[in-house]
Amino acid sequence: MPQHKQEVVNHRRHHVAELYLGGKYQVEIARLVGVSQQQVSLDLKAVQRAWLASSIRAFDTVKAEQLAKIDRIERAAWAAWERSLQPREITVQEVTEGDHRTNKVTLRKEGQDGDPRYLQIAQRCIDQRIDLLGIGASAEANKALATGLASLLAQAQGPEPASSPMAEA
Repeated sequence: MPQHKQEVVNHRRHHVAELYLGGKYQVEIARLVGVSQQQVSLDLKAVQRAWLASSIRAFDTVKAEQLAKIDRIERAAWAAWERSLQPREITVQEVTEGDHRTNKVTLRKEGQDGDPRYLQIAQRCIDQRIDLLGIGASAEANKALATGLASLLAQAQGPEPASSPMAEA
């Protein structure tokens, strides 16, 4: 399609979209724009496809930005966790007065268990990523579905029949 014709179509579709969003019916839009109702319908379908594609791209961009932020926080939490595991250095300085002033410095290292708050931050990041990607809900939904199906199956089968005396003989 020549460039000029595509510009005319884009301009018409923009006008059709504005009228549609303003609450006009397709027949009214067709009369105002000077095309058939069928053309208005085709234009609206094209505009709606473009809106959908645009919103999907915008949603994907926002999602990617949020995932990057979560990743950055999680990396910082893991780095802080690793630092919290490092032995702590304690410096003790003893000064004795007397004929000879002495200054004694001792360095002592103590092991640490690590600060669990950093693990909690990392876990929240993981949970947020799962929620944002929508991969946690499906596992929960599958579990609920399986539980529901098992319950329905048990109801459908009814109570267990009592053993008959004939079966034992």
